[in-house]
Amino acid sequence: MALLALALLVGLGLVARWGNAALASSRAQAAADAAALVTLAAADVTAMAHGVLPDDAAARRAVRGAGGALVSFEVHADDVTAHVDVVVEVDGQRASASAALTLPPSGSAAEMSGG
Repeated sequence: MALLALALLVGLGLVARWGNAALASSRAQAAADAAALVTLAAADVTAMAHGVLPDDAAARRAVRGAGGALVSFEVHADDVTAHVDVVVEVDGQRASASAALTLPPSGSAAEMSGG
């Protein structure tokens, strides 16, 4: 009987450990997704169309709000699209995410009218 109880306790401990790791992994992925998306949502699209790329401030705030840290942050843009790639760590789990945004064409009507 004692052996069965010990096996049950070990099994429950393993399940709890796996559950905590899965939760941390999920939180890390959510933080990475948020960091990538908030970077582009907060960015000045017109400025990005002219090569002025956003910094990592919005991404750092999003990750910090999830209790994690921004490990890596890259933004690059071509003539049509801006891309952001992030790697975050939350509770010892790393996750990465990417997001893209279509940029307005140079010389668009809004830009030419000053608005």
